[in-house]
Amino acid sequence: QLACPLDLGCHSVLKVTKDMNKKKLSRRSRVKPFLKVVNVSHLLPTRYGLDIKVSTRLTSETLKDTTKKQRVSKEVKRLLQERYLAGKNKWFFSKLRF
Repeated sequence: QLACPLDLGCHSVLKVTKDMNKKKLSRRSRVKPFLKVVNVSHLLPTRYGLDIKVSTRLTSETLKDTTKKQRVSKEVKRLLQERYLAGKNKWFFSKLRF
């Protein structure tokens, strides 16, 4: 049995300018999270870390059950949305540049 950590992330948030109206701003600043199980050999260690406290325990069985996964995904989306709108962890919400 190999160790497979859970990967939590979000797809990049769209660019926002001050000329946009409120409706467009709210649509473009939505956070789209993803949860998945990843093989350890596919991870690239970095100095960055994100401390998010999720109320439900995340396991691979949680991701197999669709209702539990949706509930956790909604909670993660809410937490990441709060972080994004507060302006914290800007590096997490930007595109990766190689």
